[in-house]
Amino acid sequence: MSFAHLDQQLNAVRASTDVPDFADDVWGSLATTVHAEVAALGDAVHNQLRLQLLIPPERYIDELTAFQAWMEVARANATNPVIVRAQVMTEIYVAFVWLRDSLMKPVAARAPEDSVVRSVHRFLSTGRRRLLRNAIAHGHWCYLSDSKGLEYWAEPSRAERHQRFAISQADLDAWQLLARGTAIATLLAVADDH
Repeated sequence: MSFAHLDQQLNAVRASTDVPDFADDVWGSLATTVHAEVAALGDAVHNQLRLQLLIPPERYIDELTAFQAWMEVARANATNPVIVRAQVMTEIYVAFVWLRDSLMKPVAARAPEDSVVRSVHRFLSTGRRRLLRNAIAHGHWCYLSDSKGLEYWAEPSRAERHQRFAISQADLDAWQLLARGTAIATLLAVADDH
């Protein structure tokens, strides 16, 4: 299975201001590397994952296919602010809550400590990404007044007051692409053997 197109898309993420610290060769083949690492976990781990995921990987693929079709509809209607806002809501949920919590977390837990898949998950689950994910899950976000990013409110640690944070559209796009692209490679690896 070739991931050349997805590898190329993910390589563009590295231009963002806040990304994982990977070597050039890893950035150049990120989807391929993630797929190979997850495939190497073997049938026994894949079967355990299938049970833990509750939803078969093929069903995730069905939903991601529908999501991609929705993205095409949204792009074709990019001048309609209602469509754009619905697109943003869908994108941030898919990237930062659904795929991270239901798929990448259990896969990363079974991957070797020094694996790229675990590094990506760790990156997307810590720092500003964790705060953004929690704000999305709890509905504490909105557009910046200039619509060039999001502002969100999150607790830096439990029982602290919510603080305001902001993210540019460029960083948001990079994090979403990283989340979706690596999840696609992961799903295909888990689904390949069944």
